[in-house]
Amino acid sequence: MTETEVSLGNGLTFIQKQDAFRFGCDGVELANFVEGGPKDYAVDLGSGTGIITVLLAGKRRIRTTAVEIQSALADVCRRNILLNHLDNADVITAPMQDISRYLAKGCASIVVCNPPYRRLKSGMRQQNEAIAIARHEVAVTLKEVAEAAAYLLGTGGKFFSIGQIERLSEALNLFSSCGLEPKKLQILTPNDVKKPHLFMVKCIKDAAVGLVVERERPVKVEVD
Repeated sequence: MTETEVSLGNGLTFIQKQDAFRFGCDGVELANFVEGGPKDYAVDLGSGTGIITVLLAGKRRIRTTAVEIQSALADVCRRNILLNHLDNADVITAPMQDISRYLAKGCASIVVCNPPYRRLKSGMRQQNEAIAIARHEVAVTLKEVAEAAAYLLGTGGKFFSIGQIERLSEALNLFSSCGLEPKKLQILTPNDVKKPHLFMVKCIKDAAVGLVVERERPVKVEVD
């Protein structure tokens, strides 16, 4: 399996495998969207090879635990942590549905997740199983993501996620029903002329209703 190293700036380097699921602008966007610093503890649900974990731990100095069900991707995540000499990040290889076996309820101040965008039977499923798990709800549903985040966060904790615009209403309703109240919404477009395709949302555990919508903008890939 061919590997490449990518410079992330800020002195960070990232390994990814060419024939496995590779990070894109959505992972970088979501990491940039997260609010927090060295006093926080974050859990990156469905971390893949660790792009969000590396950016949060390396750039923001946020202590971060990556949770990844696929052992091959979790191993690459560990290598990326070691490559960048991050002493404030670690990896749990497990389904996020089993997170209560590894982490205490309410332990995190931040939970972040770049979940599978598509429902199990929607669109064309990838033949590569690793990519299929990352893109479709094969191993976890959006509801299970929200339940895991709600378990990990105490009152006032922050949840950050990203998704396809067609699932915006579903996601906001689902998060709210799990006690994760949507507080900030960012709509993203592929460029200045195309329609929106992605959204990012910040939720706060047990917060009052009230949503701020940021100005719509194109995606960007650079690290803030």
